[in-house]
Amino acid sequence: MTRLKICGLTNRADAEYALELGADALGFVLEPSSPRHVGDDADLLAWVRSVHPFVTTVAVFGESVREDRLGPFTALQSLCPAAKSDRKVIRAFRPRHAGAMAELSALCDGADALLLDAYHPQAYGGTGTRVDWELAAGIVAGAPIPVILAGGLTPENVAEAIRRVRPSAVDVSSGVEFRAGAKDHGLMRAFVEAVRAA
Repeated sequence: MTRLKICGLTNRADAEYALELGADALGFVLEPSSPRHVGDDADLLAWVRSVHPFVTTVAVFGESVREDRLGPFTALQSLCPAAKSDRKVIRAFRPRHAGAMAELSALCDGADALLLDAYHPQAYGGTGTRVDWELAAGIVAGAPIPVILAGGLTPENVAEAIRRVRPSAVDVSSGVEFRAGAKDHGLMRAFVEAVRAA
């Protein structure tokens, strides 16, 4: 079964609904340049600490990881190849061409999973731009660690993405929003149903 992460959560109501739907992981953006940045929301961070230990809570960074912000989280996600932690490390990767396959070994070193997102010159992620699925399928086949597919996934296309790419998990943010950082609960439900049925 394909696992599921709902990312870019900015408030407790959306995060609780993601849990109710059965999401395996919840992502909270700590990158200040993102419109989904949660900042120092004490109530939300206290709630994250209370999440059941069987659910992974992910602190999402851009290129630099702040260890002092990892308190309540069980995993971290970053583009930084040097990110080391006592928590699970998800290495974000934005492949631009087939030559990316040559980078796999270095990218996977020290990481527990690899997250594929679409390259965008002005943003680290959450742009709604789709990853090249053919390229992604090749990376899944060649990676020595689990691969998470992100980038432009929606309730309408996620089942096809799973069939074509065969990732261990999928990650959605903008594909279930009515605006950046605000989740549409109907789209969240439809996305989860599509993943579970794929």
